[in-house]
Amino acid sequence: MPPLNTSGLADVEQALQELQLELQELKDVNKELTEENRVLKANQPKRKKKGQNVSKENMAFDEEIRLCGRKYGACYEMFAPDRQLLQRPNPTFPPPLNELSRYETLASAESALLAELFSLLPSHIHPLVGDNHFADIFEDAMNSSRASEIKKLRSKAGLIFGLPEQYFTDTTYNRASVSEIQCLLGTSTSQRMPKPFPPILFPNLVEDSSLRTLFGNWELFGKIIRVLLWGENGLTALRAGGPPRNGNKWEATSLTPGLLAWAGVVVIFLLSADKEFRYSSKGETMKIQYNYMFSSYKKILIKNWNTEYTHKIVKKLNNFIFSKGPRTTDSMSDEEDFTVAMDRALAGVTEGEDSTAQPEPPQSVTEDVMDETVGDVEANGDGQRANSPLTEPDEDEVHVVPTATVRGRQGGRAARRTVSNTTRTTRNARTT
Repeated sequence: MPPLNTSGLADVEQALQELQLELQELKDVNKELTEENRVLKANQPKRKKKGQNVSKENMAFDEEIRLCGRKYGACYEMFAPDRQLLQRPNPTFPPPLNELSRYETLASAESALLAELFSLLPSHIHPLVGDNHFADIFEDAMNSSRASEIKKLRSKAGLIFGLPEQYFTDTTYNRASVSEIQCLLGTSTSQRMPKPFPPILFPNLVEDSSLRTLFGNWELFGKIIRVLLWGENGLTALRAGGPPRNGNKWEATSLTPGLLAWAGVVVIFLLSADKEFRYSSKGETMKIQYNYMFSSYKKILIKNWNTEYTHKIVKKLNNFIFSKGPRTTDSMSDEEDFTVAMDRALAGVTEGEDSTAQPEPPQSVTEDVMDETVGDVEANGDGQRANSPLTEPDEDEVHVVPTATVRGRQGGRAARRTVSNTTRTTRNARTT
């Protein structure tokens, strides 16, 4: 048996002793850090959980508030109202909701916005409007529903616009370089920013500097709204069975100016190079102020709401959107040429304009008209407008109030809403 190496064993024992000492030191350090962490955690300010201080009675209406938020965000205001405005009571004598007088002053605009919101909500929810919990639930419902509906519309955009689906379903596709889309938005390789009122908003893609035929491309917007209200199969027919659609849940029976303005903004967003509709309302790529765009379109619709031209468009849209059966151009019984009808309706379409003599539009007329008609209105006070009416805000901000009376669950059928203009299909327009 070979002799033991005593020197080697001594080295191993020495190494083990050193490791034990190091381990003990680490244990002591860990103990100190654990104690410090316990003290810090004990003294850390407590963060209130969402809904922590909300009574069970108020939380019982959360789902109802969400339903109202989704409806309000599509049919009346695309973006949530300012929270400070929600602290005010329901106006006793609000201005008319479907008349231009609602925009005369900042106070009247805010009063009309509040009155419209309260008219949508059931009376038992009115006392909750000033609570932060209501604002959290309501705003979240608006934002999430808008994102979901735009995603649904993107999947059907090829059919809606009569263009290849790849333009819209492929998020990496460069839509700004597509000549057909450039024609619809009035853009070019050198000018990527869409016009404030692009050709797609007008019948036969013929721009009208007076804006009298704005939203004249009515069938395109009808398709957008049908998908919104009746689902992805809304372009073929209203389904009798299956789960209830937005149109059923919202008890939608006719158009509102806000609903048509919503459709107009979504049309431009889907055609633009922007890939995501941000909650901030500003386009990531194009820097378009969608908030200001919506408020501008809404005001123009309200300005022309009681004209013969708008009444005809609304009648066509209501028939197109709310009638059962396939929705195609051939399904429309009235073959009247809308460009002729629009020309006949030009006189008196816009308040305060001479119906017989039309002055020559100034240079950059789209921006001038925008400034004249809606430059004094900023949607909900949080949108911004730049050198272009779609990119930066005016210095004076005004809360925009969507038109149309709304009805809550207890409002009965007496408070029904109506909507606005509409148009011809993009496909038919291009072939004209």
